[in-house]
Amino acid sequence: MPGRQRRAGREADRVSEVSEIVARRTVGVQDILRVLLAPRQVFARVEDVPAWRWPLLILLTVVTLIGYATVQTGLIDREVDRQVQAQMAEIDRTQRDVVERSALRELYDQQHKAGEFMKLLTRMRAIVVEPVQALATVLLVAAGLYGLTALTGRKAEWHTLLTICVLAGFADALRLLVVLGLRLYTHVLDVDTSLALLLRLLPPATGRIPPTLALEAGLLTALDPFRMWYWAIVVIGLAASAQLPGWRAWVACGLCWLMAGGGRGGMDALVLLSMQNSGAPPG
Repeated sequence: MPGRQRRAGREADRVSEVSEIVARRTVGVQDILRVLLAPRQVFARVEDVPAWRWPLLILLTVVTLIGYATVQTGLIDREVDRQVQAQMAEIDRTQRDVVERSALRELYDQQHKAGEFMKLLTRMRAIVVEPVQALATVLLVAAGLYGLTALTGRKAEWHTLLTICVLAGFADALRLLVVLGLRLYTHVLDVDTSLALLLRLLPPATGRIPPTLALEAGLLTALDPFRMWYWAIVVIGLAASAQLPGWRAWVACGLCWLMAGGGRGGMDALVLLSMQNSGAPPG
């Protein structure tokens, strides 16, 4: 009996020592800023343990606070009011001599109600949709990489892949912070950090319908330094953790990058197409 107790004690000490080693080696909150500059050093210590929990909570909190700060600046209300005033000016220019005064007031009321509804939707997008989108991006990318890793015959480590995606997500959070700074500097809500900005500087091309332009803008959105930074961190993480080493990591992340850009462009094109069919002004 004493021998069994000693063996059990030694086994417990061994388990405790292994746990302490893993705790020292694995990544955590202290690596959030370090991963942006030295991702290889960070992910060389990653383990298949749930080290992503606190970083994920911090990521979602940061994204939510950026959205709240955007709402508090008043830029959303100012931009929507400007659009409403433009629509009312267009109604006044085209309908004043066509419809009765009561009908004209009703059109004005409809524009005011639509503006208030648009303010609510835009605020919800900033505070609610952006954090949900950040969480969905982490889960979807990690799930896709898990499947690709399993297809290569390697042992896919869910916690490792999730940790890589969560820490890489802080590059996109930095993009949102830069966008907030640009909005405060320019006093304009519609700012961009990608090459899609070039489409606004070019003269309008003939023969291209707005949905086509939206698809092109979505593809150019993928050429964003911060999004490319995100995928570079993911590639380095996959290679350093030996989940998808070498060219496999580049191919997998390249496909995900292209699919994300095409998806954004396709969604923008569908929205513009539906607005054209319904006769609603794009805005």
